[in-house]
Amino acid sequence: MTTVLRVKDVVQEYPGVRALKGVSLELRAGQVLGLVGENGAGKSTLIRILGGIETPVRGEVAVQGRPRTFRGSADSQAAGISVVSQEFRLVSQLSIADNVFLGHESTTAGVVDGPGTRRRTAELLDQLGLDLDPDRPVSSLTVGDRQMVEIARALSREFDVLIMDEPTAALNGAEIGRLHGIVRRLANQGKAIIYVSHHLEEIFEICHDVAVLRDGELVAHAPTAELDEARLVEHMLGRKPQTLDRAAGSASDAAVRLEVRELRVPGVASPVSLTVRAGEILGLAGLVGSGRTELTRALFGDLVAMGGEVRIDGRPVRLRSSREAMRNGLFMLSEDRKGEGILPHLDVTENAMVSRDRSALPLRQRLLPVGSDERAQFTRLRDLMRIRVPHGRQLIGNLSGGNQQKVLLGRALLSGCSVLLLNEPTRGVDVGAKVDIYQLIRQLAESGVAVIVSSSDAPELAAIAERCAVYFAGRQVAELHGRDVTEENIVGASVGQTAEEITHA
Repeated sequence: MTTVLRVKDVVQEYPGVRALKGVSLELRAGQVLGLVGENGAGKSTLIRILGGIETPVRGEVAVQGRPRTFRGSADSQAAGISVVSQEFRLVSQLSIADNVFLGHESTTAGVVDGPGTRRRTAELLDQLGLDLDPDRPVSSLTVGDRQMVEIARALSREFDVLIMDEPTAALNGAEIGRLHGIVRRLANQGKAIIYVSHHLEEIFEICHDVAVLRDGELVAHAPTAELDEARLVEHMLGRKPQTLDRAAGSASDAAVRLEVRELRVPGVASPVSLTVRAGEILGLAGLVGSGRTELTRALFGDLVAMGGEVRIDGRPVRLRSSREAMRNGLFMLSEDRKGEGILPHLDVTENAMVSRDRSALPLRQRLLPVGSDERAQFTRLRDLMRIRVPHGRQLIGNLSGGNQQKVLLGRALLSGCSVLLLNEPTRGVDVGAKVDIYQLIRQLAESGVAVIVSSSDAPELAAIAERCAVYFAGRQVAELHGRDVTEENIVGASVGQTAEEITHA
């Protein structure tokens, strides 16, 4: 088949870091190439170069046999490359249609063709299986729907090469299935596709070949059929992966950190009651729209509850804003790492320290000694949390997703919270960083923090949660304990199986 994209000896450097070390690869028409590697391996750097966001220090990129120099994303798009970014580039105030065609609007006599834009957007949304009004503002969409709009935006352009960077990180099972169908159809049409995913089962399902980056180098490139998951992970890590079994301990005798009584949450059909003890990790499971996300937002004050009571360390508290929640010892990490997590204009030290509790709570001191020098303190935090960054002055936007997430967990640690809410804590994170993050969550729990993990990843909850509350259609339908916290039981309850059906499954 015809070679559509050729990358030859590409090198990229940042202050103190060589992100790409002479990477070369080729992509043929009709080929789906899986690009995998740990966070920080160089995948995002390569994608930014191909998308025209960065210019390499050395090397060549050729499209359709013609060497190209990209001075911006417009040059990349003009060459026939379309990118679905891992981080959303949508304008919240604009409509779906305006976002999809932003920068390449359809015009008639110099005037934007509004009806034509909406009609074409509706066709793209229909291809993706979305029942959304093209005039709806992006600000009103869920994270999953925003991801689909980002995909529609990439598909709206004429392209020969499509790069998809973690396109399913925010999608549910049905949406993932539809997207895979679109990828196969595009490949059959002769489009060349680079598909980046930390979900290795996706790589084996839809990719013809796989390329592995490690520490900025291409360490493997082979047909997918010649590899299995264990071998692929070894290529990614350079070693056999660590395993992490769920802790067998119990927090049943510990003090109650969080108690929720008959809380009426907007979007949740039934009042919610739950308790979480010091040192306990409680999982919240359920499909998109089940109510678990609304519950965490209500506990953090982002949604105002319509009734009920919340107690933290035995004290009744009012949670009408996130500021009030933090003041009362409750901290949350959002599932939208870019939009509601990192502060991209600040460096990693500033991002970690922004929520620091300056009253020196003993709880925090058990994990991290407090120093007067914030940058020295960040160095200790970096070592504790295995954050891959040369120094604390590097902008957080230049870090991989997994390392950004570790910085945000460091922020939670420094907040001195007694209750921590984590929404999708390993979304878009590689297998190595996942184990690190799970260990960090355990460390936080062992220090006395009550941890609630809300996740759509059933294996994740089965690995770290001692207890799991499962929601379906706005109601809690199951509470699993100990050995019953399994992937099969979580998935069964999430789709509406009864306790009896789960027991006899």
